[in-house]
Amino acid sequence: MKTSSIGTSCIAIAVVVLAASACSFLNRSTPTSTFKAFFEASKKKDVPAMKKTLSKGTLDMFDKLAKAQNKTTDDMLKAIDKDDSKDEKVPETRNEKIDGDTATLEVKNEKTSKWDTLPFVKEDGEWKIAMDKFIEDVMKGLGEKLPDAK
Repeated sequence: MKTSSIGTSCIAIAVVVLAASACSFLNRSTPTSTFKAFFEASKKKDVPAMKKTLSKGTLDMFDKLAKAQNKTTDDMLKAIDKDDSKDEKVPETRNEKIDGDTATLEVKNEKTSKWDTLPFVKEDGEWKIAMDKFIEDVMKGLGEKLPDAK
């Protein structure tokens, strides 16, 4: 009788471990899935869902920009892609590259037909869009391209 209850307990523990593993596997965050979640949330103007996909640095950046314009962060997020149609498809992506807790994903800009590299950071085990890093990189690029005014 003792052996039977130990065996049953082991099986029950194994089932719980497998179920937990399956759930974490199914909910596995990737830069690509994070980008797609942000895109879908932005089409729906679902601000809480949008915020879940953005890094802390990006949310801080939006907070500062919003205050400077006497707006709320939620208002700024709702204004993202306000000109785009609800029927727009998720842009094409390629070359997801993960390096530790940072990653990049190339996203096709439909208006220019060029590929933009979008940075990501891993926070609390989830991939988040690092728009603050993207803007920082754009500004650095502009600084390198603009001649010094002397």
